[in-house]
Amino acid sequence: MRFFRFTKYVAFTATLGLLGACDDFLDVNQSPNAVLAAPAPNVLVAAETHLGFLMGSDIHRYSSLFVQQFAGQGGAGIQNAEYDRYNVTATDMNNAWRSNIYGGALADLQKLVEQTQTSSPRYAGISKIMQAFTFAVTTDAWGDIPLTDALKFASNVQPKYDNSEAVYTSILALIDSGVEDLAKASEFTPLTDDLIYGGDVTKWRKLANTLKLRLYVHYYPKVSATATSNIATLIAQGPANFISTSADNFQMDFAGVSNNENPIHQFEGRRPNQFYPSSTLVGLMNTKSDPRRASYFTASPVAGQYTGAGNGTGATGAPATAFSRMHTYLRGEATTTGTTTTYTGAAPIRMLIAPEYHFILAEYYSRTGNVASATTSLTAGVRISMQMAGVATAAIDTYVAGLPAQIAANTASSGAEGLLRTIIEEKYVANYGVAVEPWTDWRRTKYPALNPAANAVIPQIPRVLPYSDLERVANPANTPERTDLTAPAVFWDPGR
Repeated sequence: MRFFRFTKYVAFTATLGLLGACDDFLDVNQSPNAVLAAPAPNVLVAAETHLGFLMGSDIHRYSSLFVQQFAGQGGAGIQNAEYDRYNVTATDMNNAWRSNIYGGALADLQKLVEQTQTSSPRYAGISKIMQAFTFAVTTDAWGDIPLTDALKFASNVQPKYDNSEAVYTSILALIDSGVEDLAKASEFTPLTDDLIYGGDVTKWRKLANTLKLRLYVHYYPKVSATATSNIATLIAQGPANFISTSADNFQMDFAGVSNNENPIHQFEGRRPNQFYPSSTLVGLMNTKSDPRRASYFTASPVAGQYTGAGNGTGATGAPATAFSRMHTYLRGEATTTGTTTTYTGAAPIRMLIAPEYHFILAEYYSRTGNVASATTSLTAGVRISMQMAGVATAAIDTYVAGLPAQIAANTASSGAEGLLRTIIEEKYVANYGVAVEPWTDWRRTKYPALNPAANAVIPQIPRVLPYSDLERVANPANTPERTDLTAPAVFWDPGR
């Protein structure tokens, strides 16, 4: 892939400071004309920052629009309004694919592995687990992707593409390798330069195990035997080995400082009136009087209601603004003066959170016939999600008490899948702001029930993203054709 730049490792993190760096990482007795590698702590800072921005930028917008957590507005030709009606092109993918994924987070992580594998393998272990996470998100969004031939820089600028099932096999092996590295003696270990877990290897192991659960649950319903056996083996380790509490969330924290705010907030501030909560998500939460609405959304300027924008409506007619907007859960603390509300922008970008762990268990128990355990895990996931959203305990108790009625209503309309539907709908709400995973859940389970957007340029909701056109130019022999975004392209996708 020709977009890699070796010089980025010298300069990219200079403004971030030498967090947790040791003098031993530096060799000052070098020629000023030599090409230098950035110190490992700087590369780790760069990699985690890149990943956080990736998960809160383009890939979040595409997937959250498709799965109708958000809707695009602003008029014809406005990016989000066009994406919302599935007018997504190969050109739109260039930044996400080249700059943010392969030339950004993955490149940083690979350099970190190469620098630290021998002397400081705890850095390498953290890097491999994050690589596995990034490859997983990428293959879930695009299908076949480069992995075994990728990240070889100048030695292979035209990597072959691995099929998505083989990518999963490689990812699982990469996770295991990363966990092994965490246990090895390490000359230097991450501390404050690890912006996510502060060098806590126990939390990185929890992420590794929980990421495996996420991967294996994707095998449902198409490869159920694989999902069931592997999830059973994993959960036998006990909840202490997973992201079972919000204190262990895999998330990137941001600061309420100009240009250091989280990217979802930054986009909202720089391109206002384009990206609104969808009427699908807001409507689902309204029917349940979900108390998370108070932190998820602002009240609509019309009649003080929670009101979402209709998907696909934003590219036609005059721009509309009479909708609720994203609120403190995604933008940080708010201060209101008169009619003006400002946000710190310090909300984290959440990538894999504790409620998801419990919903994965709930799905597993549901599919294996253990209704009692499925209901217990469902309840735990809802409780933690509401706690994260700042909901009072009494309101949580009231909502949880209504879960059996939700299950019964869904069973009345969806038959034997009523419990599964309830689990996935609650997971969909809890994963507000989490990139790709809600879209993945919809593709493999068909929940929540979605109708294609109005005024769509294709008749069905996309099930995959197009490949970057710059990648097709640079790597024409290997980059697959992609003419149909509605055909299943990931091995676990059963299609509908």
